[in-house]
Amino acid sequence: MEVLAPIEFNSEEVKRIISEIGACIIWGGALDIAPADNVLIEVERPLHLDPWGLMIPSILAKKKSMGVKQLVLDIPVGGGTKFSTPDDGKKFAHIFKQIASSVGIESECALTLAHQPIGHNIGPALEAKEALTLLRDYSAGPNSLIEKSTSLAGIIFEMAGKASKGEGQKLAKDILKSGKAYQKMQKIIEIQGGNPDITPEEINLGPYKKDFYSTKSGFITEVDNAIINQISKTAGCPFSKTSGVIVYKKQGAKIEEGQKILTVYSNSKTKLRRAMKFYNISGGPVILGGMLIERI
Repeated sequence: MEVLAPIEFNSEEVKRIISEIGACIIWGGALDIAPADNVLIEVERPLHLDPWGLMIPSILAKKKSMGVKQLVLDIPVGGGTKFSTPDDGKKFAHIFKQIASSVGIESECALTLAHQPIGHNIGPALEAKEALTLLRDYSAGPNSLIEKSTSLAGIIFEMAGKASKGEGQKLAKDILKSGKAYQKMQKIIEIQGGNPDITPEEINLGPYKKDFYSTKSGFITEVDNAIINQISKTAGCPFSKTSGVIVYKKQGAKIEEGQKILTVYSNSKTKLRRAMKFYNISGGPVILGGMLIERI
């Protein structure tokens, strides 16, 4: 969102935005609404700690202080995420719902597939381009982004009484297809100080890029999120908004030798070289294979 408009506002500005259009996409950290949590985060981050006992209060403290009454929590499940299996995600969801209820917040948790990227773009500018493209044209896809976003929106509609049980996602898809979601996004971008008429083509990407091609033909059996994340970070993400990765083919797709599978963008020649080096050392995130796992 920071690619499209400012996201840091004080509490009075947030109240004004919401009172005028009923929505916002902001960074809560700028509000200083949970100061004790901010201190804990500063301790956790360098130590790479994220225990449930701090994660749940961190989420709920911010929501509670904002006056949130209903909440949908996305819980990505898959390799490279906080929850590698659905069972791990379910355990967290049940504990989260119990604690949320005890502080007066009605919540639902959505376990979502995260074994490979949602959509094809990774990185602030690339993701903004992809999201804006979909908002402007439903047929542009990608399907994984449509399914995840509308399923989460559908839960919100059902909780808010705007749709009956099981009908929320259909309503969300209808709104997306009709162009109403894009019109609302334009209003949010405008009131937050961005250009509401910006097109995906006007979003700048890093000036340095490298294409990677498949060295053989086959079917993609896996797309390794951890390797993609590392390549993206090495290229400059997320601090460089114009850096990132495009993954052209994902799990299940057929690919031919010499076909483009990945493009890395960077704001720096040096960072791009480092990303290329990591790609070559790791073998890349796109793994090809057939039904045979191993011959012994």
